[in-house]
Amino acid sequence: MLLLLAATLLAAHHAAPDTTHPQSAPRADAYLDAGARETVRLARERRTGVESSIRRYRTVSRSRISLGMRALRRDRLFFRCESAVRVDWRRGEPAIKEVLGGREVVPLVKRAPEVEEDCGSSVFDPSADRLVFGLGGLLGGEDAFARHPLAPGSEADYRFRSGDTMTVRIPGMAPLRLVELRVIPRRNESSLVSGSLWLESDSHAVVRAVLRLARPFDLERDGDADDAKDVPGVMKPVRADLRFVTVEYGLWDQKWWLPRLVALEGEVQVGKLARMPLRMEQTYSDFEVEGDPDAAPAPAAVTAADPSAVSSAATSAARCAGSTGRLKAVGDSLQAAHPDYKVSVSCSCSSGSCSQSVTLMPRDPQRVVASEHLPASIYEEGEALVSRAEMQELLALAKGASPAPWELARPRFEWGGRNPELLRYNRVEGLSVGARALWDLGRAEADATVRLGTADWQPDVELGLARSGPASRQRVAAYRRLNTVDGAPRALGPGNSLSALLFGRDDGNYYRSLGAELLRSPAGEGAGLGWRLFAERQDEAEKSTDWSLPRLWSDEGFRENVPAAGANQAGAAVSWRGWRGANPAGWRGGSTLSLEGSTGTFTFARPSASLFGSAPLPAGLVGSVEAAAGTSLGEVPVQSHWFLGGPASVRGFAGGAMSGEAFWRGRAEVGRAAPGVRVVAFSDAGWAGERGAFTLDPPLLSAGVGASFLDGLVRLDLARALRGDSGWRVELYLDALM
Repeated sequence: MLLLLAATLLAAHHAAPDTTHPQSAPRADAYLDAGARETVRLARERRTGVESSIRRYRTVSRSRISLGMRALRRDRLFFRCESAVRVDWRRGEPAIKEVLGGREVVPLVKRAPEVEEDCGSSVFDPSADRLVFGLGGLLGGEDAFARHPLAPGSEADYRFRSGDTMTVRIPGMAPLRLVELRVIPRRNESSLVSGSLWLESDSHAVVRAVLRLARPFDLERDGDADDAKDVPGVMKPVRADLRFVTVEYGLWDQKWWLPRLVALEGEVQVGKLARMPLRMEQTYSDFEVEGDPDAAPAPAAVTAADPSAVSSAATSAARCAGSTGRLKAVGDSLQAAHPDYKVSVSCSCSSGSCSQSVTLMPRDPQRVVASEHLPASIYEEGEALVSRAEMQELLALAKGASPAPWELARPRFEWGGRNPELLRYNRVEGLSVGARALWDLGRAEADATVRLGTADWQPDVELGLARSGPASRQRVAAYRRLNTVDGAPRALGPGNSLSALLFGRDDGNYYRSLGAELLRSPAGEGAGLGWRLFAERQDEAEKSTDWSLPRLWSDEGFRENVPAAGANQAGAAVSWRGWRGANPAGWRGGSTLSLEGSTGTFTFARPSASLFGSAPLPAGLVGSVEAAAGTSLGEVPVQSHWFLGGPASVRGFAGGAMSGEAFWRGRAEVGRAAPGVRVVAFSDAGWAGERGAFTLDPPLLSAGVGASFLDGLVRLDLARALRGDSGWRVELYLDALM
């Protein structure tokens, strides 16, 4: 199941750690209390249980894997697959998997789902390692990339502490007692895990696990050296983290502990600009079990905890080859009995045991894609498989995991040629090139950045310390840097830099600051609360260059920068962002609310809000609207005014075409529903000025046409200013609304 996850997470081959451990006496400091020692001993001794007497079970497994794309305005759905499979398992025979429904979609390219045979559903042996089953790609098998906390000799990697106890009351049964074993990694390594295991006190079988990696995986630090060399510098770093991963068992028919849920949330990072949230959900339901709980247990399955169980890929292939004839005979028999299905067979071996299965797939694609066993739409969110409340509960449990110990790793270095964030061009700095050093401290990461512009020759320096958790990321920093007046990073990003260098248009407005800040940003799917506390000195940043490519044939230079006021300011800013909807041709909406307060040379507050919505229209079209407004209270310096103009606000106008103590703006767009390449018609309007002179008559008004690629991830517009400045402007930018 999670071998697919591992491939998605790592985006490169990961050198699997040695999952075996020396059979030596446990380290004296491995157990923080006597109860933990006894719990680990009993959990290791458990090789069989009541579930080992199961002869046959049938269940329906439902799976969903979603991979997103994080951007400035909103998150996008990059890929999703989901399936429903009825599993018929019999001990000693190939498992039969009947596909009840399956589909996948890549919304950035094509909005209609296509047939997917099996989205990661697993066939499990009830007597096998209960932890390895649910977290197979993480903890078990030849391709595991994390070390099993209950493996013999795991004391070299982990420490253990007894946790809480829980009593589960089921009508007609004696109360069940669950005990928590807390797993604490000894080292700050991506091959170790941290979290909790819950075991049933009588059988000491794992019935719930909530774990996360001790440290995010980093290709250059943890992967194969040859693989790291093959990845271009602009695509680095390649990292992967898990907010949480869980496997849970439920008690069926008051007899059998069988899997109920496997779920995870994480994030994959490829380069500085591509962050991809990942979620996997898998549920099991409608169990029908045949067995005798009083019968003698079946022979123990060989588990990943035994060093002798780890077999080579060649041995695994030989084992499967030896059973090919029998497996093919079963497949041929089922094909003859079910002519409306396509039948395929598979065999895979891992950790000393082999799994054989026969899959039946309906020949009618519509029957698979539009199955009643799947949600009404592949874009459906919320309660499709796992409820939001249950995900939040798992996240809360992951937050309580013991952190990795403090360590000082060898520093890593980045520079402008490898990191787009460290290379930019604007009319203040000219060409600005930076370098950065990062130190992994185990529980936090320190960074130091220096940059120098070739036009103003003023150095920028920033020192930071960041700590990430399952729910948020906090960072404290001291800095001297160039800022944009609107606080958004777009003007310092690659789009505006290319526009300034190639077209002689710099839409940013800048000022310099010297100070310190404390930031909190939400993790996960992009929605949530963020805030910033700061104290800084603010000063004007003068234009230092007029050079751009058009200067080769024209004397026209850049416009002047805004005359920022010198000020000593301290304050706070808080923002909340929410988003709903993943279908690029369906109903979507989102909002952002923000409030900033500052005191010092100037005392003021700035509230603002923005709303966005899109909906399907007749004739294969989709429309979207956006509205935003903000005002201010008190005396506001120029650098804290609201500014309009440019692709982020009112297209067709230069950045800073209007500014003031209050503003409003709006835009409307209509385009083709196909998200891969859209032709879009649009109109923007806006006003900014003194808050006492607020008017709905827009002095800035524009219209135009554009081409949208990958659901607005890349956008090219031709805009015409209809009021105010006249003329045409070509806008090339990232992360449009549609």
